[in-house]
Amino acid sequence: MIESYIFSHIKRHHRGREQSIKRDDLLKYARLFEPKLTDRELRSVYSLLPVCTCEEGIFYPIRSGELEEYRRYLEKKAIPLFERFRMVAQAHPHLVKNESEQLKLF
Repeated sequence: MIESYIFSHIKRHHRGREQSIKRDDLLKYARLFEPKLTDRELRSVYSLLPVCTCEEGIFYPIRSGELEEYRRYLEKKAIPLFERFRMVAQAHPHLVKNESEQLKLF
């Protein structure tokens, strides 16, 4: 239920990156409907919605360039996480099930 309020608000009032809403402000809005909603719960909710995030906040994309920027934004976060996994997996190769995956670690 809260998902529909959040999505509707973003889609109506935060179209395009330049109109993004800060997460704190979105949380204040969402708490009108769910007073005990936590920041972590809010992040879980909007992670399931077809919206973008950026340094400035959350927005409904309206241009192809915004979607491309969002992809790059996510890559900056994902690649270091994958590198961390690779480092741990290299330390424990006997735990990697697939031999072809083991080769990718080195």
